[in-house]
Amino acid sequence: MVKMYWWAMKPPSLPDVAACGILPALGKPVVIVNPRSGGGISEKRWASVVGALTDGLGVFDTRFTEAPGHARAIAHDEAQAGRTLVVAMGGDGTISEVADGLVAAGGTAEMGIIPRGTGGDFRRTLGIEKEVSAAAARVRKSPARPVDVGCVSYVAHGGEKVSRHFINVASFGFSSVVAERANDSSKRLGGRASFLSAVVRSILSYDNAEVTVSVDGGEARRMTLLLAAVGNGRFFGGGMKICPEAKLDDGSFDLVAVGDLGRLEVLAKIHRIYSGDHLSMKEVRSVRCRSLRVAPAVPGERIPVEIDGETPGHLPANFEIRQGALRLRS
Repeated sequence: MVKMYWWAMKPPSLPDVAACGILPALGKPVVIVNPRSGGGISEKRWASVVGALTDGLGVFDTRFTEAPGHARAIAHDEAQAGRTLVVAMGGDGTISEVADGLVAAGGTAEMGIIPRGTGGDFRRTLGIEKEVSAAAARVRKSPARPVDVGCVSYVAHGGEKVSRHFINVASFGFSSVVAERANDSSKRLGGRASFLSAVVRSILSYDNAEVTVSVDGGEARRMTLLLAAVGNGRFFGGGMKICPEAKLDDGSFDLVAVGDLGRLEVLAKIHRIYSGDHLSMKEVRSVRCRSLRVAPAVPGERIPVEIDGETPGHLPANFEIRQGALRLRS
């Protein structure tokens, strides 16, 4: 049996350059690697990955994440130290964390993406290759362009109000329940199969959400929803084309709300969401906006919120677009 996570609890990392009295070569890109994405990396597999990265990217530094949130901290610190190019190597969660860290740090650091995960939703929007060397070469050759990010404020599981940036899609309602269940699974069958399985298992006990929604500071309206997606990118849920018309650089979200569908209707029509053909459904509403406030219609009800595939808290939540806040090589 191949031993996964060969570095046990602590993955290999660069020497502590500050302790050694050595300044890093900030002109080189740094690759932030999630060693647990894509089923994990064995020692033999990592050796081949390094070769492919070098072929495509050239000389680079490496930092390995050790826990949730670590990619965000690494990216923030690297940007503030003056690193010019920070590359996320992992799944949608790692990509989101790196984007959040870079935007929070400010400055001019550019971001690259080498996808390695089961979902691959943001990769689909950008059309990035799965093969490591090709994706790395794309990072090296592509000029950086400004793209939008979302900023969301919500209530964390511990009850505190927190804010963070997201680069792809945030959502609430049924999609959040499905994401939570899918994240608890092994995902050995891949992102799409894991999410479809989670849909089937979740639909039996889920009741549609009652929320109030205010778009761009307008009047709050009460709505009964299966789910709603706040899209900067187009895909979520392991390949569902939930926001088929979204653009990363148009200065707005695509808000797509799926109305009061019943359980059998969800199972019968889920294929239309995967294909992006759902905007013509009478139960679906879509609007472009720059800000959004959502709250439970029943005060105190815990309606989970999903952010780039993770479920860190619940409503009420405020969403705002930050136009051109990130420089992305894509």
